[in-house]
Amino acid sequence: MNWKRHIAEAATLIGAAILCALTANALASRERKLALVAPGAPTLPAVRAPRVADRPPEVVATANEPAPVAPAPAPVTINRQPATAAKPKPSTDNRQPTTPAKPAKQFKPHPDKPYIEISHSDVAALKDAGALFLDARRTSVYEQGHIAGARPFSVWESDVDDKVNKLFAERSDPRDQEKPIVIYCSGGDCEDSHMLAQKLWGIQFNNLYVYKDGFPDWQKHGGASHTGANP
Repeated sequence: MNWKRHIAEAATLIGAAILCALTANALASRERKLALVAPGAPTLPAVRAPRVADRPPEVVATANEPAPVAPAPAPVTINRQPATAAKPKPSTDNRQPTTPAKPAKQFKPHPDKPYIEISHSDVAALKDAGALFLDARRTSVYEQGHIAGARPFSVWESDVDDKVNKLFAERSDPRDQEKPIVIYCSGGDCEDSHMLAQKLWGIQFNNLYVYKDGFPDWQKHGGASHTGANP
């Protein structure tokens, strides 16, 4: 009868063990629970809750904290200064303003008078301008020295009228007769230049000038002169 007592004790121990196991399984966490599978039932994979160690550090640290709010950007202050017009730089040009050159003297026709007496300055200006020069002295005196380019027109010699007519033929156009002509002799009391001017004015030449101081004054100023029969 001892074996029956042993079987009963063993059954009691097994039942106690099963009861303890069920109690422990009920009290254990999800990870430690034992799945009770009925005979013949399909098995399902165990669902494992993520461990704390598996989560990223930042999630672990802030899991129970509210998400930080990014601070609002500080307002940008722009201190613009009012625009001012640039001041012009003072000029450093120390040059003096140039004085415009005086216009050359105009020797216009004067049909109301036979001639106009002029001095050396006007004579030189007319010479530079290419005016015609006539020497009213005798040919012998002319050959001893005369203004360079002047033509011999002795008022006392017999061919004077021929020379006057030849000059008129050269300048028969009224526009040519308005061109200036300078007449001179020996200056001082010499009237030969005035007499020749009267002759030319009488045949329509109306822009005649008499060099009142004559050839001696031209030499005194160092003007160009020639000798001989040719201008």
